[in-house]
Amino acid sequence: MRVSKKANIGVRNRIEEFDHRIYRDLRHKRNRKHILIPTLITTIALILLIYIFKIANLDLRSNIGYSLVVFTSFAGSAFILFMTPYSRSSSTRRFVKSYAIASVFGELGYLLTGIIGFYPAAAFTIFVVALLLFETDSAHPPAMGIAFAFVIFQIDYAGLVIVVLGVALFAGLKLLLEKLRINP
Repeated sequence: MRVSKKANIGVRNRIEEFDHRIYRDLRHKRNRKHILIPTLITTIALILLIYIFKIANLDLRSNIGYSLVVFTSFAGSAFILFMTPYSRSSSTRRFVKSYAIASVFGELGYLLTGIIGFYPAAAFTIFVVALLLFETDSAHPPAMGIAFAFVIFQIDYAGLVIVVLGVALFAGLKLLLEKLRINP
């Protein structure tokens, strides 16, 4: 599909007219509830995820280590989803798709380490996940960390359960908050 030059100029002018400093002042400086509410929501989401890990008997401080790496990716996702609700990466659809792609191909990369070795498997995983996140328009940067964590820490199928629980919790919380109009 080809976009005409006239249409492209109109989009460029609208972007140039948008002053990010004015938006920032209006949204954050004059009304602190626009920062405090998302901060509280981000904190609650992460505490809920820690609680789920505790129920599942997964200690974040254990020497296994991979649950900690997976959790830190979710911390980045919580910030994007709840603190920057207007960014493209905070879309629930992009979030779910990106973690699905990253965890499936991260697990595949982990399985490939036994066949082709660590470095080729890591390169394959990074290449495929980056390409798929771009091609499916589902870029959510912390998901890339999940894919790489699966290969580096040799995360087995239990890691997929952790990712599914975290994605379900965050996506459900984001959809609930949007429905209640708490975090637009």
